[in-house]
Amino acid sequence: MIKTKPWTGGTDEEYETQHFGFGAQRLKIAVRQMVEQKITNGVKGMESYLQESLDLNETDKVTLTKSCDKLIRLYCERAGPSLGVIDEEIERMLKIPQNVLLPEDEVQIEQTTDSEFETLKEEVASLRRRIERGALMEALLSAEEEELASLEKVCETAKKDMEAIDLLCKSADNGDSLKVVQSETQFLCASASFIKKQNNLFDQ
Repeated sequence: MIKTKPWTGGTDEEYETQHFGFGAQRLKIAVRQMVEQKITNGVKGMESYLQESLDLNETDKVTLTKSCDKLIRLYCERAGPSLGVIDEEIERMLKIPQNVLLPEDEVQIEQTTDSEFETLKEEVASLRRRIERGALMEALLSAEEEELASLEKVCETAKKDMEAIDLLCKSADNGDSLKVVQSETQFLCASASFIKKQNNLFDQ
């Protein structure tokens, strides 16, 4: 009911909030809300007391409620000029002079010279080059890691082949296997001689 300007923020409000924990705009809104709440609670309390203490019919109760609501609006409207004075006092107390710096802003007192700025630029450029070299080194290491992984696969395959050859050699060294191979070889040789003799007989 009390006319209140909406909070808009701004540089002054932000600076006041950093310094005091709240700004002038928020404090003025809070004061208006508090005053309106006090007026409403007081009038509604009076309304409840009258309804309890007086023997009123329903029509009188409705009339009393409307009258109390009207009284609340009237009080809120009449509070406007006084709240305007309070607003001015709040702004006067919370306004921070232009020459006052907050502790966290004191570092800005010392301005950076041109030479210092150039030094900072060189440091930034140096850091950028180091980052680029690091990225290149990482790429080279990744490629080398992939190549080593491929070599490991080749070595693993060669190892398996060597194991197979060793197993074959061990089998060849076995006496029974050797006898079987010799027997098969002799059988083939004998068969070849028999076939050759038969061919000679037919030729005669």
